[in-house]
Amino acid sequence: MFDAFALALPSLLAVGGITAMIWAVVRLRRLRSAWRSGLTAHAVCLRSYATTRTRRNGMHRSSSTTLTHLYEFATPEGQTLRFEESGGPSSVVPGDTVPVRYPAGRPDRATAIPPGDTKTLVGTGVLLAFLTVFITACVGFGVFYLTVFSGLKDKAEDVVERSEDGVNAPARTPGTPSRPAPPSMPSMPALPTGPPDDFPTGPPEGFPTDLPTGFPSGFPGGR
Repeated sequence: MFDAFALALPSLLAVGGITAMIWAVVRLRRLRSAWRSGLTAHAVCLRSYATTRTRRNGMHRSSSTTLTHLYEFATPEGQTLRFEESGGPSSVVPGDTVPVRYPAGRPDRATAIPPGDTKTLVGTGVLLAFLTVFITACVGFGVFYLTVFSGLKDKAEDVVERSEDGVNAPARTPGTPSRPAPPSMPSMPALPTGPPDDFPTGPPEGFPTDLPTGFPSGFPGGR
């Protein structure tokens, strides 16, 4: 589960960076196509508004403001179109008339940015450079995780499994003499568990037959 999350997050960030890069390249190509087409019309600025974005980086806070204009123009065929465009000059205010350019047959791609605008070209170049570094970092993190971190994790899991099985005994440091095993105690003699083999197991059978039958012959008869 952790592996899937660790790889999915940089993958999504890389896809987002690639999408933004494609959008920047397509926008620049459309601008160049409009600048080189030669079709020009006069547009009226209907309104303009500013969008401010604030970014926090620890204790520091930065903000950027983007100015957007709404233009309206008419083609030679009598078609009236409106479009919004960001990054235009701040000197243009509602009511001003500015020239717009668009590719032949595509008035919906009109732009009021003048040809070869340095601000637009530099901004697009900086954005593409940043996205390149960002995507490279995401891909590098994924490669590092698969090659280095994943290998270290597998080794750690193998050590844990071997330790649990009792196979991974602690290794003795080279040069350290091993302690001699303690001497074994002498074994005690076994205690008897019963009587000896010739011990009588019961009373004698019958009475003795060699008892004396009279007085001894040498018994004294007087003083």
